[in-house]
Amino acid sequence: MKKITFLAIIIALSLSSFAQNYKITGTVDLSDGTWLYVGSANQKLDSTQVVNGKFTMAGKMSEPISRVYLHTDKYTNYLSFWLEETPLTIKLKAGEFKKAIITGSKTEDDDRKLALTKKSIKDKLDSLNKLIASEKNDEVKKTLAAEYHKARNQDHEMDIAYIQNHPNSIISANLLALYSSTWGKEKIKPLYENLSRNIQNTSYGKDVKQFIELNRNIKVGDHFVDFEQMNANGKKVKLSAIKGKYILLDFWAAWCGPCLEENPSLVLTYNLFKDKGFAILGVSSDDNKSLWLNAIKKDQLPWENVSDLKGDKNEAALIYGVSAYPTNYLIDEKGKIIAKNLRGDALKKKLEELLN
Repeated sequence: MKKITFLAIIIALSLSSFAQNYKITGTVDLSDGTWLYVGSANQKLDSTQVVNGKFTMAGKMSEPISRVYLHTDKYTNYLSFWLEETPLTIKLKAGEFKKAIITGSKTEDDDRKLALTKKSIKDKLDSLNKLIASEKNDEVKKTLAAEYHKARNQDHEMDIAYIQNHPNSIISANLLALYSSTWGKEKIKPLYENLSRNIQNTSYGKDVKQFIELNRNIKVGDHFVDFEQMNANGKKVKLSAIKGKYILLDFWAAWCGPCLEENPSLVLTYNLFKDKGFAILGVSSDDNKSLWLNAIKKDQLPWENVSDLKGDKNEAALIYGVSAYPTNYLIDEKGKIIAKNLRGDALKKKLEELLN
């Protein structure tokens, strides 16, 4: 028993030696007692309260450099930045966390420099977004959308150039992980292979590698690719086990506003055609089981729903290259994908053509 305990201590000490120390000191014009939190989507690192307009956070993280969020309760104020081993100083202003002054992080400095080179493009994208949202004329909106698409491509090309020129930067791996599904495997793979071994071995690099290994670059006209995940009752369900003349493979999430807005319409369409051979398999990119199950119950989704609870790293979503939510694929009885992203009236009309 003593030998086992001693061994456990040695293992714990060995693992802790890989943990990285961080320290954040900051100032903020929030009232005393206000809670601040720091962490990533998958890991809470620390929390503290503001005292006399100041705060301090310190602890360990699993990697030497990581992208994290500093935020107040319910994210009413939040800031995304690079956390690393060197002591960081952050000057914050309530309501303007994104304008924080951060010193001590070379990675953060590099990221800000990249953002500065793309500022004019980002401003143009923001402006076009507002114009498109307010425009009533369909032709004008179409022209603005084309201009937006062109500007967005310019923004992506600048990111790609950065990745090519900075193979030793974790920012490059983060950009690749962020845009894997958007850019596709053919573009991602050579960029990943150009990264240094150290950067490939970061969590972001591993995410990119997983995408490359899983993604099948599936298009309309292809045969569906099968997969298996747990349903809401904890039972494994395969896509191939769903029976119907036409099956809608629907990628969604409880955190996705547009998905929840679409659900009532999808329920109506399902009820109209379920007796004629229409079926749905919902695949949730959630990582919180209770939120996922609550969304199914609240929206009264009667079809089979599955998830691996890996969030946006859902393996089925990676296989199909899902880059936005909701995304769906309509599959015929021979297993061929015949349409993508049919929603609302468009899905209803398509099913009327096929099943009536």
